[in-house]
Amino acid sequence: MLYDIAIVGGGPAGCSAAVTAANRSLGTLLLDTGDFGLALRKSHLVKNYLGLPDRSGVELMDAFTAHMKAAGTTVVPHKVLSIMPREKSFFLATPGDVYEARSVILCPGAAHGKPLEGETALLGKGVSYCATCDGFLYRGKTIGVVTNLPSAWEEVEFLAGLAAEVKLWADFSLSEEKPANVTVMAGKPRKILGEGKAEALETTAGTEPLDGLFLLRETDPLDRLLPGLRLDGPFIRVDGNLATSVPGVFAAGDAAGYPWQINKAAGEGQKALLSAAFWLRENPV
Repeated sequence: MLYDIAIVGGGPAGCSAAVTAANRSLGTLLLDTGDFGLALRKSHLVKNYLGLPDRSGVELMDAFTAHMKAAGTTVVPHKVLSIMPREKSFFLATPGDVYEARSVILCPGAAHGKPLEGETALLGKGVSYCATCDGFLYRGKTIGVVTNLPSAWEEVEFLAGLAAEVKLWADFSLSEEKPANVTVMAGKPRKILGEGKAEALETTAGTEPLDGLFLLRETDPLDRLLPGLRLDGPFIRVDGNLATSVPGVFAAGDAAGYPWQINKAAGEGQKALLSAAFWLRENPV
C-alpha cells in the first residue's frame, strides 16, 4: 500500500502531525517503537503545556496517543531502521516489514547523550541496532543488550531464545520473570572494546566479554537513517518550512533542534504536516 505520508516517531510532534493529517484526509502511517514519547513519559510533572497544566508526562502522552489513534491513524509499533528514497516515494524498513509513502515526516526525538565510545567504528562488526535482523548471527553465543526501551523486552526474549547467554543493561524496572539465560548486569556502559570486532563492553562496574552487542534505543544515530539527510550537529537541518535536505522529507520536534519543549514539538508537528501536504499537491504521482 502506498501511503501519502509516513510519520517516524510517536511523540508530541508525531501525534500532532498525525491528527492534522487525518483532518486533511491524507493516508497516513505512524511508526514508533511502541513506547510513544518515552522522554516525555519520564517527566514527573509538566506545568507549562497550554490548557493542561500540572499533568504528568504519562498523562499527557496518553492523551496525545489516544487523540492520534481516535483520528484513525494506522500505527506500526516498530522502529524504522532505514529509509530509502525512490523516484516518487520512499521505502521505510522496520525489523518486520517494509512500507512505502510519498512523503516522510521525521519526528524520532533526539538522542540524549553521546554514542558509546567504539560504537560507530564497530557498528556492523559485532554491534547492532536490530535484534530481529542480526540475532541469528549469535546462535549459541554470549551477547550483551543495552536498552532504555521497555518495549524492547520482547526483543530481549527473542535474543535469549538464540544465544547461550544474554547480559542485559537496562535503565527501567524489569519483571522478576525472565529467561534463565538472561542476567541483569550492574554498572553503566561506557566503551565497546575490540580490534575490528566487538569483543567486550566496559562499564562502571567492570569489563564484560561478549561475542556481540545489541543497542536497542528509541533513537538511533540520525546520519544512518536516510541517505542525503544533512545534519546541524546532532539535529536534522531544516528550513523555515521544516523541509530537510531530501525533497519530500520534513522534520519536527526534538530532532529538529532546541528548545526541547512539548509546545514547540506539537506546533512543529502540525507545521511539518502542512508543509508536506503542500509538497504532495505540488508533486503529484
